[in-house]
Amino acid sequence: MTNKEKLTAWLERQIKAPRLALQRFTTGGFIFSGGFMLLILADQRFPDSLGKEIAALFSMALICLGGLIALRGYLALSVFKVLYYLLSSNSASDK
Repeated sequence: MTNKEKLTAWLERQIKAPRLALQRFTTGGFIFSGGFMLLILADQRFPDSLGKEIAALFSMALICLGGLIALRGYLALSVFKVLYYLLSSNSASDK
């Protein structure tokens, strides 16, 4: 199995479940928003101390995690389908 066939098979598995991709996108968006709200809350409510920095670090980790989850869902909803179409149409014309 060539790398192109492996990539095409992986893309096909990713685009088979659009409901799961939408769920990932919305879940990631909520985690991102929660992290952003925690960052704002930490800035307003905590005094300048180590606790404020730890809360900010935790909120930044949530923001990154939520962004990555949302990105994966978004890519499965849009870009992966385009790549799969381009790769599968090329492989059909190669044979």
